[in-house]
Amino acid sequence: MQNFYIVFLGDHAVSRDKALIDTHLNILLLEAKESMIYSYTKSFNAFAAKLSEDEAKMLSAMAEAVSVIPNQYRKLHTTRSWDFIGLPLTAKRKLKSESDMILALLDTGSSYLALHFHFLHTSFFKDDGFGPPPAKWKGTRDQYANFSGCNNNRIGAKYFKNGGRADPSDILSPIDMVGHGTHTASTAAGNLVPSARLASDACADMDILAGFEAAIHDGVDVLSISIAGNDGPFMATVSDIAPWIVTVAASGID
Repeated sequence: MQNFYIVFLGDHAVSRDKALIDTHLNILLLEAKESMIYSYTKSFNAFAAKLSEDEAKMLSAMAEAVSVIPNQYRKLHTTRSWDFIGLPLTAKRKLKSESDMILALLDTGSSYLALHFHFLHTSFFKDDGFGPPPAKWKGTRDQYANFSGCNNNRIGAKYFKNGGRADPSDILSPIDMVGHGTHTASTAAGNLVPSARLASDACADMDILAGFEAAIHDGVDVLSISIAGNDGPFMATVSDIAPWIVTVAASGID
């Protein structure tokens, strides 16, 4: 039986994309070369592939492999965000520090129509008063069927879905079909946050990593992701993998 695995290979020179892809293919066993799903080359050196347990063990034993991790699936979490973070409409803002900040949201996408609210609100991502994207932005406005939602506020959108669990309701584009991504995106970079730019990147681990890589390469300032699945070592704890990552625990009360 085969499953998806993520194989990390350590540091690399960012400019050697083609050479890294060749390296990733060379590391895979001959019969597994067609199973590679993602080759991460821009921001870190890793790949995702569909492997048998024996193949994963053989890769783990190779000197080139730093770690081989089974792909996991995450749950999307959110709450009444504006109230939770204590930011009412009357809050004093620091417009200079907020201006031209590029935020990447790894989520279910985003939509002009926030259907999970009690009314249709079409003003979250309007670009009135916005100039062109900042010069530091290196992303693109990719073309997707039934999606034309980019402007000078939402400056880019990408779709990542190779994680193996197809959702029949999904339309294979950054359009939000469940409301979660629109909620988190409007909290971080809707019109209530002046001059913040949004790059929506649409939850398997390997899809999330692809979104991370694209966001870092595109030049974002802040990357936001609202998922769960890290239970920590004990019932009442959470753990993070690096001191520069903020870990927030969601309780079962609400």
